[in-house]
Amino acid sequence: MKSVAKLMALCMALSGYAVAGQVPPPVPDYNGVYAMDAAPAVPMFHHVKYKDRDEMAPCAQPKLIIVKNPCADPCDPCNTQPACVAIQICVPTCGCELVSCKRNGDRVRYDYGKYAVDVRIKKDYIEVDYQD
Repeated sequence: MKSVAKLMALCMALSGYAVAGQVPPPVPDYNGVYAMDAAPAVPMFHHVKYKDRDEMAPCAQPKLIIVKNPCADPCDPCNTQPACVAIQICVPTCGCELVSCKRNGDRVRYDYGKYAVDVRIKKDYIEVDYQD
């Protein structure tokens, strides 16, 4: 009961700041363009092995995904490799995907129900395996 009374007192105190007849400042007009800071570019990784391409979904669309860099060594302070790289996979056109990640990001599965795409980070390359 005491907490309800404290909450009511707080609401009364906060509502006292709103003065009758006070007009809020106008909202700036939206011209359709927002200025955004440029994000750092993620490099494309070219050492990718694709398995079971015949099990790819029909009419699949290419999609860029970001995964861990297999060549990056977090223990080496002189390593200049980026932590993440971009690769291209082909996915079904339905946008209902279930993404699961295992082994600290070394195994990623894009599940689309009947079709799935498994991405595995290996020693010096990335393996993309299509499942139907």
